[in-house]
Amino acid sequence: MSTEQRNPSVNHTRASAAKPAGLVLAAALLASPAGGQTARPWETYEIELTAQTELSNAYVEGLPDKGPPRVRATFTGVGGDAKGLRYMIAGFWDGGRTWRVRFAPPAAGEWSYVSSSPDAGLSGARGRFTCSAWTEEEKAANPTRRGFLRVARGGPRPGRHFAYADGTPFLWIGDTWWNWARKEIYYSTFQKLADDRAAKGFTVGQMYLSGNDRLLGRDHDAPDLDAIRHIEQFVRYANSKGITVWIHPWWSRKGLNERVGAEKMRRWWRYVAHRFGAYNVIWVLGGEYNMNNYGGLGLQFWKDLGILVRSEDPYGRIIGTHPTPPGWQGGAEAPQWSTGEVLHAEPWLDYNQSQVGHGKWRNEMIPSVVAADYARRPAKPVVVTEPWYEFIEGNPPAEEIRLGAWSAVLSGAAGHTYGGGQVWWAHVPEAPIKQGNWPLQESFEKDTLDYPGAVSISFMARFLKSLEWWRLEPHPELVSGYPARFCSAVPGREYVVYIRYGGALKLDLRPSAPGDVFRYSWIDLTQSRTAREGAVEGGMAREFHTPEDYPGQPRHKDWLLHVRRNRD
Repeated sequence: MSTEQRNPSVNHTRASAAKPAGLVLAAALLASPAGGQTARPWETYEIELTAQTELSNAYVEGLPDKGPPRVRATFTGVGGDAKGLRYMIAGFWDGGRTWRVRFAPPAAGEWSYVSSSPDAGLSGARGRFTCSAWTEEEKAANPTRRGFLRVARGGPRPGRHFAYADGTPFLWIGDTWWNWARKEIYYSTFQKLADDRAAKGFTVGQMYLSGNDRLLGRDHDAPDLDAIRHIEQFVRYANSKGITVWIHPWWSRKGLNERVGAEKMRRWWRYVAHRFGAYNVIWVLGGEYNMNNYGGLGLQFWKDLGILVRSEDPYGRIIGTHPTPPGWQGGAEAPQWSTGEVLHAEPWLDYNQSQVGHGKWRNEMIPSVVAADYARRPAKPVVVTEPWYEFIEGNPPAEEIRLGAWSAVLSGAAGHTYGGGQVWWAHVPEAPIKQGNWPLQESFEKDTLDYPGAVSISFMARFLKSLEWWRLEPHPELVSGYPARFCSAVPGREYVVYIRYGGALKLDLRPSAPGDVFRYSWIDLTQSRTAREGAVEGGMAREFHTPEDYPGQPRHKDWLLHVRRNRD
């Protein structure tokens, strides 16, 4: 059967008659009303090519260090919104003589492509396809259809939060999926995780691609392709549920320069970028990196790696890296609470990440770390990508999870990441984990997806998405008479305040006028529900009392106060 018969909408031909190019696949294609096929914006369109020559190690030879990839394809928009756009996409080896090129068309319309390679079997493949636009209803059903993530450069507070490619603000609500890139984990188990997190309002899954050993073999030059395909299933499914996957291919370890080496680290990063680049993912240079010499690579290596990853991604999606905090062995020689302390000025670093780590005193560091990054110039988003985990139910209490999340967001963070239960380490029945000294819910009798902290994070996601959260600016100075001042606001219009212990505080409602009426809601965060509502006049600082307080309520609990001008 010819290629045209397999896919009537793709006119795929070959300039060279030396050898057929193989089957052209369109993994994200849908049937058009006329019975042909059509691609969709920001979903994967795939070309499969068959090489004339089978290399002895195509993974290594196909990605020579600091040299071009074995195959590329140039995609050119020739009609509709796509007209005039041009993307050069690197292909990747997928076993034997099979090579693939994956493209995520960023605009609707007509596209053409042509491949190029020193191998005659991979060069000269040509084709055309139609990319059909999503409706607004379809994009609302799955926001990853709005495109890959960028830093918001326009509108209110530019540089402070993220947006999809179409400009829609993106709230980072992350879940920690460190160890889910294991082929022992059933696809159905991952589906349950992604379904639950999507329903709870999570938008990011943070996954480690195990480049150190598991996916590359002992010598780091033999990719386990079956395992990688298994991971791709997970990423595709997460995207289908509206979740963007945060990917880092390396986890820093002592002597990484000797055990792996810079060249092999660069190669694996390029392969990951080429293979996963058409999915809705976020690039993260490394996990728990150290900018001195814990890995033996030095600061300049990481800076150069950031430049390399930027050059390998034609879509310009966001890039960050995950640091090791003070007090941990890996960070002892280069302690930093945030990437902002070392890398803020690097042009490839789109946003700052912080790992405060685990423990009460570390959790208390979150608002000051976020505030320090918020004060840096130029403005860049900041996210705490590893706070104190909810390891087992009640340890830490859900209140500590809420403190970390609300103090971060109200101090200016672009969202927050959660970790907890059996999820953060992928402790699942078919592939259990022994966690050493970390508290872990080892029994599978309880569903740890619904830990109280996870439910609280879900409420935070729903609450923030119900208002224009991206307009809110940190304003701790508007709160007085209270020891913890976590307030974000559009002064004179809207205020969100986290009240850590209950009690009373004053909130300055100016520059509103005395005749302005403000509606307020007290939200009981332990129950994730509104406990009291009322109204006050503006024009001055007003006192607010939590619905419950000591001694009537002997145990303190945390609250959220939402105040909004009535006419808005």
